[in-house]
Amino acid sequence: MHNMKSDPYYLFHFFSKLYKMVFLMEVDELGYRYVEVTEEAKTLSSLPDDWKNKYIQDMYEPWIANPLIGQYDFAVSTKEPVFFSDKMNKPSNVSEFAASVLLPIEDLQEQVRYILCLTNDLTDDTASKLLSAIENIDSLTGLPNLIKVKSTLTEMQERDPALQVAILYLNIDRFKFINELLGIEETNMLFKKLARAVSSILPMGSIMGRIDGDEFIITLVGESANKAMEVATGVLDEISTFSYLVNGIPISVTGCIGISHHADELHALIASACTAMVDAKRKGRNNISVYTPNGQLQNHVDEVMIETELARALQNNELNVFYQPKLNPVSGKINFEALVRWYNPKLGVVPPLKFVQLAEKSSLILELTKAVTKKVCQDFEMYPEIFSNTRTAINLSAVIFEPEMIDEAVLDILKQYSISPEAIEIEITESMLMTDPAGGMETIHYLQESGFTVVIDDFGVSYSSLNYLKMFALDGIKIDRSFIKQITETEGKKDIDIVHFIIQLAKKLNMKVTAEGVETKQQFDLLTGLGCNEIQGYFLSKPVPAEQLEDMLNTVHKSISLKRTPDEWVASLQAAVTIDTAEKERLHALYDLNILDTPSEETFERITRTVRDAFHVPITFISFIDDERQWFKSCIGLPEPVMAAREVPRDQTICDKVIRSGEPLIIDDMFYSEDPSIQILAKEAGLHFYAGIPIKQDGQVIGTFCIADFHPRRLSDEQIARLHDYTAWIDTELKLRIKTVAN
Repeated sequence: MHNMKSDPYYLFHFFSKLYKMVFLMEVDELGYRYVEVTEEAKTLSSLPDDWKNKYIQDMYEPWIANPLIGQYDFAVSTKEPVFFSDKMNKPSNVSEFAASVLLPIEDLQEQVRYILCLTNDLTDDTASKLLSAIENIDSLTGLPNLIKVKSTLTEMQERDPALQVAILYLNIDRFKFINELLGIEETNMLFKKLARAVSSILPMGSIMGRIDGDEFIITLVGESANKAMEVATGVLDEISTFSYLVNGIPISVTGCIGISHHADELHALIASACTAMVDAKRKGRNNISVYTPNGQLQNHVDEVMIETELARALQNNELNVFYQPKLNPVSGKINFEALVRWYNPKLGVVPPLKFVQLAEKSSLILELTKAVTKKVCQDFEMYPEIFSNTRTAINLSAVIFEPEMIDEAVLDILKQYSISPEAIEIEITESMLMTDPAGGMETIHYLQESGFTVVIDDFGVSYSSLNYLKMFALDGIKIDRSFIKQITETEGKKDIDIVHFIIQLAKKLNMKVTAEGVETKQQFDLLTGLGCNEIQGYFLSKPVPAEQLEDMLNTVHKSISLKRTPDEWVASLQAAVTIDTAEKERLHALYDLNILDTPSEETFERITRTVRDAFHVPITFISFIDDERQWFKSCIGLPEPVMAAREVPRDQTICDKVIRSGEPLIIDDMFYSEDPSIQILAKEAGLHFYAGIPIKQDGQVIGTFCIADFHPRRLSDEQIARLHDYTAWIDTELKLRIKTVAN
């Protein structure tokens, strides 16, 4: 054994004192040969008496031997210990399994010559000692578990009864989502690194343990309340240095911490920290909450009083509804969100977050929703000039998210006031869908069949936003205000990319995107540039009662003018006020098709593919142009943001010249065009060649059929004629479409 790094026979005899089942296998060109085996191993593995110098494949049938040999092969190739579990090869009525570890033993040339196999059937005496030592240690992180932390603290307090202890109760946000996204193994590795990193920044003498899954406990000994808050902040900062990828975009890990340092008993101290952690999570991700001794009892008293007063308020019609505008930054159209407000003579102004949550815990939420719907209907009747041709959003609670209760809370009341559900948008939360996805899909379908549009509120704050988005046939999403706040606070491209990704994903799924919580011009301009369909927030207006809506709308319309350049404002006025008769007729012909914002159709996709192959061009598209935008029904080769949004502003496209002239436009090299505006568009897009043929309906030019190239080219007369033929094919399909719509 002089040429071995370790004596395999010595190791065999040493571990035989600890384990009943030990195998020493020699590695050679034929496989793995038994050289030493404990008596217990021989019996439990069903080895014959002549096992010595036999190979694994000699002992067992292939279906048993091959998987075992595979584990040994892995140990040889990696030169690292290999852990695995397998069914024990002994007669038994019930399959028994054992966990084993293979320890490769190398020679001085670093070649694996022996493998020592240890199986977990420990000798009785050793097992009791070992289990006693490790039963209170978390196997993943190596941290003590809650039982060990409590016993250690108890011993410390027994030695020093005056010892001051603070507890930090840490919960990792979105644990379920991270686990689903990364898988168990990668999540375990992430948590192992995270626990090690957090441990390294704690004050000397601290104790950190793992409670379960996504929860950890940190004990600070002899530290002040201010120090506990400082440590908690540092822990969250350290956690945020870890991230995971969602569609290639890194998302920082976050957590919530509850702090407690006022309790006579250790159990109460930990329970109080847990209560504070739950309060922190209610505030949102990445929050810290400190437990106050009398706060919990006072909260219960407050809740009883609020619930009692709320029931009285619903009977006396004390609640009011305020409206916040949602502006389409391109068209200037304004919709609304209805927000319930409550002033009580005893309680003063009660925050909606407070009384709505209490209502959801009782039967009052149904009455509250009915009261809001009724008030909205009354405001519709009182101010028809404001609410006509608009849509008003009403928030729906998860408690009443089922057809029967929706009928009672909303639909029946709308019928009483002869108001169409098409005037109402229903806002729901992600958690409502994730609790019962199948039921959620049915309820959404019921709402849409009834005439409502349905959007997800606070999109992005729950566990599985992206996973569930494709599952439901939603009409739109509202990006949570936390994302909007970050795009300008951090001034980082990462946050802008996340918002842009959400917008493009929603548009690919034909969903409207609303950004809520917009408070600055910088946010407004950025979200407008990213293609957001609606903007909502204090930058435009705070929520106001119905009687103040007219003044509010005047203010908003004036503010729109300040957000546009003079040329943009003039163009907007022309489009809205002085649009000529010919343009009105053109738009009428376009709208009769009902083709804008419709999903892709194979008929048109086939045409663009055929033309691309026939002309060998990288870019081909069929587009329709209304008063503000060029919308692509089918496109190949356009930049990814355009492909995702399927639209560009009308004043930023060369196709507008085809619409205005009504004639084909073919340019061999746009870089040398006599029109400066075409040169600018060419340089921005990097295009040289352009050919656009007008698409007509009832004599009106409603769109273009185009091919383009990054290199100059010249079409022959025959090719131009063929391009017209393909356009005629589109015209035919559109005529068939009109007949279908008419039928």
